[in-house]
Amino acid sequence: FAPYGNPVVRKALSVWKYDQDREVESVIYGWLSAAGARMAPPVAPFNACAVPLHEKKRRQHGFDQASVVAGWAGALYGIPEQELLVRTRSVKSQAQVGSGERQVGELDGWFVVAQEVAVPENVLLCDDVFTSGATMDAAARVLKEAGAKQVWGWVIAKGG
Repeated sequence: FAPYGNPVVRKALSVWKYDQDREVESVIYGWLSAAGARMAPPVAPFNACAVPLHEKKRRQHGFDQASVVAGWAGALYGIPEQELLVRTRSVKSQAQVGSGERQVGELDGWFVVAQEVAVPENVLLCDDVFTSGATMDAAARVLKEAGAKQVWGWVIAKGG
């Protein structure tokens, strides 16, 4: 939707994610709602799925922002939200890692499909920020290995 380098976007996401200020959610959702049509997935039926936080980080933040984003995608497009993945290891926030340090493939093996879940053919993989693509790539690979035919990324902000 927006460049992560935009100071207003960066500040709103930082306050939401790290300061646990849930009141800013209405502003962020308003941005996504306004951009909804240009961010819509293709016509095929999709299920929204969060790139989950590790349980330790979820406890630290008090919530999983990617799950909130997946819920917003579900509401905006009238698609089901489904918890498909579990993060098996905790990692330093990719938004706080220098661009020279990030590499696609470095998080391979850090996600698994949740137990007793059938992965749908089309998944809208949701997260708050897309920096290097390493996190989204690792999660998408697991979904495709488990049977997803298409995995589309859907984020609030992109860039480092």
